[in-house]
Amino acid sequence: MVHRFHVPARRGFTLIELLVVIAIIAILIGLLLPAVQKVRAAAARSQCSNNVRQLGIGIQNMNDTYGTLPPLDAPDATTPIPAGVQNYAGYNYTLQGFLLPFIEQQNVYNQMSPAGYAGGQYMRVIKTFLCPADPSTSNGMCMTTDGGANAWAACNYVANAYVFANVPAGQGWTGAARIPATFTDGTSNTIIFTEAYGTCGSTGSLGSAYGTLWADSNSVWRPGFNFTNGSAKTSIPTNYPLAQLFQVQPNYTNTCNINVPNSPHTAGIMAGLGDGSVRFVAQGIGQTAWGLACDPRDGLPMPSNW
Repeated sequence: MVHRFHVPARRGFTLIELLVVIAIIAILIGLLLPAVQKVRAAAARSQCSNNVRQLGIGIQNMNDTYGTLPPLDAPDATTPIPAGVQNYAGYNYTLQGFLLPFIEQQNVYNQMSPAGYAGGQYMRVIKTFLCPADPSTSNGMCMTTDGGANAWAACNYVANAYVFANVPAGQGWTGAARIPATFTDGTSNTIIFTEAYGTCGSTGSLGSAYGTLWADSNSVWRPGFNFTNGSAKTSIPTNYPLAQLFQVQPNYTNTCNINVPNSPHTAGIMAGLGDGSVRFVAQGIGQTAWGLACDPRDGLPMPSNW
């Protein structure tokens, strides 16, 4: 006699059960995504803080080595800094270019030459000059095609013209700042670096946007802030007008203002001070306090919200 055993049919998930599982997974992802984004934002902010700190330490070491800080930039990409500017004459470099040996980029600096356009190494991406939170760069490069700027490496950390330029003369290339002598308000109360987008425009088109480029000693788009108002960073003011307040998370093609610093972070901006420290300046600080912190010699006390 043959015994036949009944094997029950396998029961799969019903469509309703699958939909319920998918809905639960979607809800969990929705709950986790903000937390993941916060972690990523915190990591980017921490990296930015570390980068600004490295620049501040480099500036301190440069001051100790040469007894003076570099000027903001050369007159343009082909004209060298004129004779008489101690330690920096004869080069068509920016402050960031002179800073390279002091942020572990001696090899790049050694390949620069005044015979090259803006030193000749403008396409070299320098990680220390980049904030990972900046949405306006691609693989470390500027994205505007205006003037071929997309062939230039971007810079997210800009130098304060009120500190490094010769403001009374309205020149960026004859500054001779020294720590602590020219910081009469105190190094801890003076901003020397802050943040800017690598690509910045307000027309909605990358073709007409501007760039912030570490090697750009050209006649526009210099890697600094506190220039005169205008369509580009062309002139140093001949006095010390109250610095304009920074932007927080503007759209880099629609609402970005090239004339002010731009922060990719929520609720504030990273600032490096003359004593080498780094501070996250809250968005609500107001123009007066920000302006006082940008001016190294106004003699006015900092307000309580600094």
